[in-house]
Amino acid sequence: MNINSLQDPEQFDAWYRRMPDFRKEKIDAFKPHHSKLLSLGAGMLLETAMKDIGILSYEVMPDPDKKPRIKGHDNIFFNISHSGDVVILGISDREIGVDVEKIKHFKDTLVNYVFGEDDKFLAKELMDSEADPDKVYTRLWTVKESIMKHSGKGIAMEPKSISLRLENDKIKASSAEYDCEALNLLPFEITDYRITVCSEYDKFTLLKPF
Repeated sequence: MNINSLQDPEQFDAWYRRMPDFRKEKIDAFKPHHSKLLSLGAGMLLETAMKDIGILSYEVMPDPDKKPRIKGHDNIFFNISHSGDVVILGISDREIGVDVEKIKHFKDTLVNYVFGEDDKFLAKELMDSEADPDKVYTRLWTVKESIMKHSGKGIAMEPKSISLRLENDKIKASSAEYDCEALNLLPFEITDYRITVCSEYDKFTLLKPF
């Protein structure tokens, strides 16, 4: 969802009042107003997803890897990401990692910090059909970030430890730190944002409820 509608104080207050106490505490803890909007947007998506599957009251608790889980529902997995004015939630009955990034400029220093030689080779392959290198590198960064979030390690996982390649026209990954060979890395685009869903499933539906 795009959080711009929440700039309206009446919209913000109406949704804020509907949030569980734990989400209100998260929103209140942020000082920048934009961060409050993103946190409320995440709460709106989770609230809607829970109601869609028949859960009207819930609590989010961290698992042993500190990944958020729905207390008492071991078969529900979700992951949240935000960038710019967009927040997304991925939900599944198996582990999931999602990342959204607004297209940004990748300086050579950043490229060299994040991507290894295999990744750069893949980027050149993708540039045959996409002339803008920033769009390509933003997409590849969402791929790596979604894997890092799927693993539960997050930023503790070295981005360069993930090696990307093209296989049957799909991006695949391997890593010595995390077994991701069999995972599907599903790409989506929304205007100037790039999204990757990392999952055991090979299909996901992109919904825009707001």
